[in-house]
Amino acid sequence: PPRPPVAVGARTVVTGARRGRAAPRRRLSARGPVGRRNTAKNDKGRTMQDITGKTAIITGASSGIGRASALALAGEGTNLVLTARSEDKLADIARQCRELGVQAVHHAGDAREESTAVETVGLAVDTFGGIDILLSNAGIGIAGPFLDSTMETYDVQMDTNVRSSYAFCLHAVPEMIKKEESQLIIVSSVTGINGHVMEVAYSATKFANRGMAQALNREFREQGLKVCTLCPSATNTEFQVGAGRTREGNDARLMLLPQDLADAVVFICKQSKGTSRVMEMTLASMSGD
Repeated sequence: PPRPPVAVGARTVVTGARRGRAAPRRRLSARGPVGRRNTAKNDKGRTMQDITGKTAIITGASSGIGRASALALAGEGTNLVLTARSEDKLADIARQCRELGVQAVHHAGDAREESTAVETVGLAVDTFGGIDILLSNAGIGIAGPFLDSTMETYDVQMDTNVRSSYAFCLHAVPEMIKKEESQLIIVSSVTGINGHVMEVAYSATKFANRGMAQALNREFREQGLKVCTLCPSATNTEFQVGAGRTREGNDARLMLLPQDLADAVVFICKQSKGTSRVMEMTLASMSGD
């Protein structure tokens, strides 16, 4: 049977692992298969929030964690506004989401550019009338010895991981706080908790993601904005493949799968309205610390 998250202070730690192959999925939310929204009450009689009909923006939505999260939220009845650089991949994932019975639109653009945030937020408001959820997931990591790095590799990581989150928050939060309650999730990393060797610039960006989320929480909590930092360990995606990782190396390691993170995203978004929020969640595989 699945094990519940283990609370550690303000952080929820969820452990689990897969090798790089399909396996039964662990569900963090108290529901059945995708598409069957639950009405089960928790111990104090409250229900997990029904997010049917809500609107979510997902950055980095064409692959990996973003793609898996789009499908998981579509299974919960959430309408989607998807953005990434690849038009073809976005169109395909939007189509798959619509097949699950929700509305899904997309905007192709570079998350590092403020115009992408402006246009994506505008698309959400024009199509659905507002924004309930923002999953700021776009990211890049370049691994290697510090002395082999350049200011160019630093800039591309800082712009993709930090600037993009800042731009999307800057333009989405004014719409989100018009709602009685809304949810912001910024994807950081375990490297944003403890810096990793061979990932100096990447670690710096992920510490910045956590600081941004903590500051936004303090500034907007009283306006109904729930802010969560999601900190996964290594996940078996295309991330860093060709920039310090290989597909074969990923498949040989015990790593999280994108669906693990997607389940966590759903769990965060379904917290009881007006009573609970997840401020930070760390997910780790069963290998390492």
